[in-house]
Formats: sequence, structure tokens, C-alpha cells
Amino acid sequence: MAGSFWHHYQRIQHVLHTWEKVIAALFMLFISAVVLAGVFSRYVLREPLYGTDRLATYLFVVLSFWGIQMASGYYEHITVGVVRHWLKPFWQAVFSSLGCAVSSGFLVYLGWAAAGFVRFLYENKEKDLVLDIPFWIIYVFFVLAALVSAVRYLIGAYLWLEVARGRLLPEAFQRKSLV
Repeated sequence: MAGSFWHHYQRIQHVLHTWEKVIAALFMLFISAVVLAGVFSRYVLREPLYGTDRLATYLFVVLSFWGIQMASGYYEHITVGVVRHWLKPFWQAVFSSLGCAVSSGFLVYLGWAAAGFVRFLYENKEKDLVLDIPFWIIYVFFVLAALVSAVRYLIGAYLWLEVARGRLLPEAFQRKSLV
């Protein structure tokens, strides 16, 4: 069972990691293009493009939400190194598993709460005054990021338990660089 799970996990994780980087790069490219168009129109053409600053800001917010879920693919938590080094590898893995499980639960709660906020924005037809963009479109990315991260951390809890059992090494599933 674990071998089959591990094989499917590695394939899915590779595809996800590739697409995450492509989507993040496209967001950064689009933000750069919007900012460049705003600067060019304002300082060269002396006629600013309407709403480029806000559009760039909203795209950056969406990119930030995207980055949250990308970071969850590293299966690491901020820990106090001194305390962690006092623990034996078994207990490090157990506490990492527990941290992943708690993170998953917290992210499910955040996703649920954010979904309520997105529903409120949608039902009340809240829009940006300048661009006339419905706000729910921007904040739905946070719900997606929280839920994807919750699933990843739940998988991480399982993977860290496999490390504690001696069936897996952390290096097998932890990514150490973004690119």
C-alpha cells in the first residue's frame, strides 16, 4: 500500500511542482507587464492607463496566495533549531508529523472561514470601484491556497510518520529550492 501511494505521490508532486512554477512565472510576467505598461503610459505618453496600479496590486495578492500553497510543498516548519537538535530523529519526525497535522487542520478552518467571506462578497456583489472587478474572484484564490495546503500538510503528516517508522528518508520528499 505504501509503495503504491509513494509512486503515485511522486508522479503527482512532480507534475504539480512543474505547473506551480509555470503559473507563478506567468503571474510575475503579467504583473511586470502591467506595471511596465503603467509606467510607460504615465511617463512616456503622459497619459496614465486607468487602473494599472490596482490591477498590479490584485495580481500580486493572488500571486502571494499562490506562493502560500507552493511553500506548503516543502513540508518544513519554522522550528527552534536548538530544541529540534536535542530530539532524536524519531521524535523529530513525530513532531514534524504532528506539526503537519495541526497545520492541515488550521488551514481547513481558514479555508472554511475564507469561503464564508468569499460567499459574502459574491452575494453582496462587492466590487472594486476603479476596475469593477468582483472582489470574490481575488479572494477565492486564498480559499484554494488554504485547502490545497491543507491536503499537502495532511500528506506531509503521513510522510513524516513513515520517516518515524524508518520506511522513508526526509530527503525523499522535502524540496530545498524553489526552482
